[in-house]
Amino acid sequence: MERVLEGELSHFNVPDLLTFLHMGTRTGVLTLERATQETKLFFREGNPIFATSSKPELRLGDMLVRLGKVTQEGLDVALAEVQVGRHRIGQVLLARGLLSETELGLFLKVQVSEVIFESFVWQEGLFTFWDQIQAPPTAVTLDIDLQNLLMEGMRRIDERGRLSEVFPDQALCVETVANPEWVKHSVTMTPEEWKVFFLADGRRSIGEICRLAGNPDDLATLQVLHNLVMAKLLVVASPTEAPPAPESIPAPEEVGELFTQRVVDGRPAVAAAPVSVEFATGVRGPRVEDDTKEVVTPKAVQYMPTGRRLTVSRLVLLKDNVETSFPLLRDTYTLGRHKNNDIVITDPKVSSFHARLDRSAEGFTLVDLKSRNGSFLNGKRIESAHLDTGDEVRLGTAKLQYRVDYTAQ
Repeated sequence: MERVLEGELSHFNVPDLLTFLHMGTRTGVLTLERATQETKLFFREGNPIFATSSKPELRLGDMLVRLGKVTQEGLDVALAEVQVGRHRIGQVLLARGLLSETELGLFLKVQVSEVIFESFVWQEGLFTFWDQIQAPPTAVTLDIDLQNLLMEGMRRIDERGRLSEVFPDQALCVETVANPEWVKHSVTMTPEEWKVFFLADGRRSIGEICRLAGNPDDLATLQVLHNLVMAKLLVVASPTEAPPAPESIPAPEEVGELFTQRVVDGRPAVAAAPVSVEFATGVRGPRVEDDTKEVVTPKAVQYMPTGRRLTVSRLVLLKDNVETSFPLLRDTYTLGRHKNNDIVITDPKVSSFHARLDRSAEGFTLVDLKSRNGSFLNGKRIESAHLDTGDEVRLGTAKLQYRVDYTAQ
């Protein structure tokens, strides 16, 4: 082992170092160090083939959670096995059946490329190249031409530089400035754009939206956010008030005391009685004749078809043979422990923003918002599921029943 090259990254950028080592057909490891991070890039005959980083967001487990391949709960269990044994995280995920060997190999290569791309933006720190150090024998290595790797990395640098002007701090929040009901019926977007649009609720930070969107790299999500801001559908706002810590909330003595509901549309939760709902008949749909289909990408679709089924439904809490009903009058409701939710559940086992109810063409859908303890439908943990009348929804220790009172085309 011999140290043959060292210096400061303020004088040399990483792409130049990669090119220099490629020209010399070097085999070894390039170590990049700064106060908060260490990254290692392994070379074989001048080509980068493997990389590791101490940055949490670049670890395999965190990337798999962002992609939705494993849950945070599943990852925590796997990491606990790693700590007590001598297995690597990939081996544990394989043993537990959470990934196949083919999937693991693919994601490991994606992880290596993301570590390399992330190093391209370093502007300070120290670098050292150690000659004749081999990559770990069990490492899954990249096989890609250096020029293609550099081109992709430079594309990302260009995009990140432009997007950083719009989103200088990922602690900032974004919120809707257009009427969501009008957007649903008048605007066409791709499925990815719809997903990000509804994640931007004015409470989540940009970083949190990137995590929940599930892309392996936040660049794609930032691009979608940028497009929505430029279309005047979203606006960048200041960070919201931090949600209360679980220990600051008194534990409820009875399940019936778990629920409070904000006054929504002038209608608080009421005791059991026949539910009456006034239907809005003047919701504006898309114009019959316009040039949308001629200009907009075919992947862009309306969130909700104009000929959807009309559903009048409610959530019901049963206690001591008394029903407390929560009429579902709007198209979206959030449930959780934070006071900004539409339905607030003061239970320490419930996440700050735990779940969401979305009106769909066939009624309502329950969507788990990556909660810590999960959302359950009829005793089964779900990520997203359609609700049928009589279904039981459980969040924490609280149970609600979904009921449909009326449906019509």
